[in-house]
Amino acid sequence: MEGKFQQGFLTWERGHFARVKKGLPPKRLASSLLDVRPLRIIPGFVDTLCHGYAGVGAPSGSPDELLQMARSLAQAGVTSALMGFYPSDLAQVRKATKHWNAWRTFRQRGARVDGWHMEGPFLPKIMAGALPPKDLRNPSARAVQALMRASGGWLKMCTMAPELAGARSAARTFLKEGVIPSIGHTQATWEDCERIAIEGGISVTHCGNRMLPMTAREPGPMGWAMAGHALAVGVIPDGEHVSCSVLKLWANHSAMQASLMFQSDNLSHAGMQAKSFVAGGKRLHRVGSAARDTKGNLGGTLDALPSLLVDRIADGTLTWAQVIRAGAEVPGEILGKRGKIQVGMYADCVVMNAEGEPVSTWVGGRSL
Repeated sequence: MEGKFQQGFLTWERGHFARVKKGLPPKRLASSLLDVRPLRIIPGFVDTLCHGYAGVGAPSGSPDELLQMARSLAQAGVTSALMGFYPSDLAQVRKATKHWNAWRTFRQRGARVDGWHMEGPFLPKIMAGALPPKDLRNPSARAVQALMRASGGWLKMCTMAPELAGARSAARTFLKEGVIPSIGHTQATWEDCERIAIEGGISVTHCGNRMLPMTAREPGPMGWAMAGHALAVGVIPDGEHVSCSVLKLWANHSAMQASLMFQSDNLSHAGMQAKSFVAGGKRLHRVGSAARDTKGNLGGTLDALPSLLVDRIADGTLTWAQVIRAGAEVPGEILGKRGKIQVGMYADCVVMNAEGEPVSTWVGGRSL
């Protein structure tokens, strides 16, 4: 409440917050409430780019594995997610759609997965980075429609490069289908970003990574994001993909207050102690919270979003208010009815101790 922790109480009904009040509860309610003092209750974290967790890759997991992944994410404090996909051919997308449709039929006890965030396939190979390049292709309205059919409605966000021919038509088609185009893995200029943003509702994927640097002569996607033009600006908060000094600058930049959104960019082996593994066809190894290839290039992260953000609080980069705003509220507004402890929102919350470690997680008012 109001940017700081306060004593209060809350109740929920049918999976939604029904009462959120400051102060002590009335005596008639006190005996029926769970007293978690001196712990803290915060909104569940919302991660809009998570390729997997606990050894399970979002594109390749079986329905049972996807269920375990969703449960593990929730136990780490992530109550909602868009699961990340690498560029894939349509046959692979259709296979993943079948698995996710089967997962949907389970009585779910885990993080909400509202859909997918696909990085590509409408990207230039020169900016692929850690993404496998073989399935990258040029954008077009027809290609978007084919991808939408293959994904069976799961696609909710798609990273694309606005400088490619056909990008504006593709972005317009995505928006008509209710999918958010997101600028990333790109050599786009400011003007390229403006060209596809005429329709509005454009976001930025892991700002500062795999895009042109900001200069005095060409601000590029980073400058465009800092001007407040994006619906949401995704940033990886591990202190490696973006330095802590830049992260702090962006978190305190007034034009980005409404759009800054933390994304984990977790890989399949996030949350595990594996020091070496294969993801996206590349051999990667853990260095701190980040995954790097044999040449030292970054390839994603290996700790859940809440853990990454608590580390940034501990080192003085971020405040709790900034973490909750960009880690829950902003992405929660995009997905809807989550990210805030308010009446009418989903009853998704995390109980944390003073060190920022999740003690328990509640999704729709159900403890996991």
